[in-house]
Parts: sequence; structure tokens; C-alpha cells
Amino acid sequence: MSGYVLIVDDNDDSREIVALILAHAGIMTSEARDGAEALASARARPPAAILMDIFMPIMDGLTATQHLSRDAALKHIPVIAQTAQPATLDNDRQLFFAILQKPSSPQDLLKALSRALASVGPSHTEAHC
Repeated sequence: MSGYVLIVDDNDDSREIVALILAHAGIMTSEARDGAEALASARARPPAAILMDIFMPIMDGLTATQHLSRDAALKHIPVIAQTAQPATLDNDRQLFFAILQKPSSPQDLLKALSRALASVGPSHTEAHC
């Protein structure tokens, strides 16, 4: 079942803050601590969108997004990168629906997420911005 946003970040506080922002906007969430956990979660229950930190242990966000883009069942999921160093993604921008620089404002986060959710249509999501 879709209808939620997967928040992927190795920093507990960052995940909690994003989850609170999305909860206030009426968006259901799930969380993962690294790219490997995100892939397992997305395969078990595909999300409507993914907010992906880039620099994480075990599997970084770029590698996880590359795996997602090659998976026929998951490649439609918009991935929004969140990183303090967006220039490191210059050669890989096409993998991401959007790239947000950390820290991003709640307004920028919700705007990018709203566009991402609209891009997949109502058949893939029950979440609303």
C-alpha cells in the first residue's frame, strides 16, 4: 500500500524534525536510518515518495537511489535528496526529483514534496500536502 513518505536519514533528530513537519501537514511517514534499510523498506511497502539524505553509513543515499532507479517496481517513486553539499550531486541530478540543501525550510520541503506527490498521481498516494 502506498500513501506515505519514507524519510531516510542517519541522524535521529533530523528524521524526527522532518516527520513532525510532515505530520503537521497531514502526511503519513515511515523512517529508515540508511540506504540499505530504505531499500528493504521500499521493497516491502513502496512509499509515495522518498526524502533521502545523501551521506550515511552502510549505504549512502546516492547508491540507494541508483538501486531504486534500476528496480522496475520502484523506479517511479520520486526521490528528493537532502544534503548539506548539493554540489556533490551535480553529475547525478537526473536521479532525483529534487535536491534540497540542508537545512531546508519547512516551506521548501513541503513545496518539493507536494510537487513530487503530484507527479505520481492519486493512484500511487493517499498522502496530501
